[in-house]
Amino acid sequence: MWSKLAWDADLCRDVQISYPRERQPLAYAAINVCIAALSLRDWVISELTGRARAAGLKFDEKAHHKARDAAVPEQAMCEAIANTAKHARHRDGGWPGSQVSLEWQEGDEDCPPGYMLHHLNGSGCAGALAVNSFESLCGNWWNFLRTLDLAGDRSRTPEWQQNKLRRIFGDHDGMIVPAGCQSLE
Repeated sequence: MWSKLAWDADLCRDVQISYPRERQPLAYAAINVCIAALSLRDWVISELTGRARAAGLKFDEKAHHKARDAAVPEQAMCEAIANTAKHARHRDGGWPGSQVSLEWQEGDEDCPPGYMLHHLNGSGCAGALAVNSFESLCGNWWNFLRTLDLAGDRSRTPEWQQNKLRRIFGDHDGMIVPAGCQSLE
């Protein structure tokens, strides 16, 4: 599920870059990231509960939530967005007073014009660009999964992302090619 979260965050960044004049694709991609974060939360709780039972222990969900909230502060934002999308009304949960805005921004020498998804925290301070928060979300989740001994691989870069980078930068020697295909030389 972490790889799925990373996939959705990467796709959201791609949508931000590739479709800057489209509101809906960016909003949909952001909602998908938030739903993936909610799913990852549930998968982790299920796994930890099962491990505790197998060891004859009781899983302390309250302590887990406290540790997760400290390790993955972006999770509250994702849960509020996912729950709002699911239930068709605003539910801020652990992200009180916060909001998301999708606004047109004129370009400059650093950035082309387009819609940008931002979030504001409960104190009214401007938040980060959502795609940057989603990148932090993925990194913080990865680190948290490692502390829980739930990250099976030492590499934070999933296979799909390694292949994408190889396509971009041309390292075809290590690329995993689907059956029946061969790389072009």
